[in-house]
Amino acid sequence: MRFFYSITSRILKKKNLEDRFQNGNQNQALGSFLSFRTAAIFLVAFLAMYALFRFFQIDWDSVIDALRSLHIGNYIIALISYYLSFLFRGMRWKIIAHNAFEADESKVNSLGRCHSVISGFTNFRSTLLVLCGWFVNSLIWLRLGDAYRAYRLGIISKLGFPWALGTLVAERVLDMAIVFVAILFSLIMFSSGLQTEAIQILVISATLITFLLFSFILLLMYGGNWVMLLMPTRAQPYYLKFKMGVLKSFKNIVVITGLGLLAWILEFTRMFFVIESLSIEIPIHLIILASMSNAVLSTFPTPGGIGFVEPGLTGILLISVASSDAASVALLDRSITYLSILIFGGLAFWIHHICFSKELGSRDPALPS
Repeated sequence: MRFFYSITSRILKKKNLEDRFQNGNQNQALGSFLSFRTAAIFLVAFLAMYALFRFFQIDWDSVIDALRSLHIGNYIIALISYYLSFLFRGMRWKIIAHNAFEADESKVNSLGRCHSVISGFTNFRSTLLVLCGWFVNSLIWLRLGDAYRAYRLGIISKLGFPWALGTLVAERVLDMAIVFVAILFSLIMFSSGLQTEAIQILVISATLITFLLFSFILLLMYGGNWVMLLMPTRAQPYYLKFKMGVLKSFKNIVVITGLGLLAWILEFTRMFFVIESLSIEIPIHLIILASMSNAVLSTFPTPGGIGFVEPGLTGILLISVASSDAASVALLDRSITYLSILIFGGLAFWIHHICFSKELGSRDPALPS
């Protein structure tokens, strides 16, 4: 954990980030992330988004007219659907963490008993932390919100940051498997195959990410001991914790896959009602493809994928609608998946700080003495 914070401190030119977390002041710690370099990343992302929107030759007067005619009821349904998906993501993460926790506790419990439940890691807590992670990701580059989630779970479980990070890798593998299958299904529905460069880029990116993740899992399963021999002795315990966090997470695979599917169905529902709120007709299979694109495009290391998700989603929708309609859908959808996260995710971050700030005084067990 100390290694992680030293790296982020160097990147963002702040040396006292860990101390601020340990003192329980998350607002100061978050401020450490919001550096000049982060502001520069935002600027570059906005410039990229502007250039790409210019490329699409969008009629902004038509976009404004479409947004003014918004059906507020459908928009609220889209918003509710999006935030309901966090409940299922939180439930899934709790089960994943308990899966990996049970395996480790059977070895370390001094009483010889196996505890399968992480004390204090409830559905409410896990859902709140997922929202906190989304919020931090929306403000900071390199998806450091995921690292924040892992840090907090490492403290809650007392098993440390590497183990907790492994549970997030397992979560990502499950998500990308669902996304990849959904993208393939929607493409099969197209009668004439790939229609635009944006869709081709999406398919290639999804295939590459899924391939790399599954290759990584196979490497951990069958080449893990060989990889460990290449590491310095001091790093090996952390690697073993990480490996256990990944590989032991896939118990109850039907349940955690089902929860993931429910979350993604709600993501599709969000996109469907965003489109309905603008009274735009788009085929169902294209809506599936568009809703899945967020998972792929948001992997770009800008805060919340900004600068990539918006033009990417617009390019995908161009297969069926005019550029102004595509841009209207993209911008309205991002008002939910990005702007609303700054509000509700920030609220979740504040609530978590109020309820659990004393916990940050605990030392991460993965930290060396």
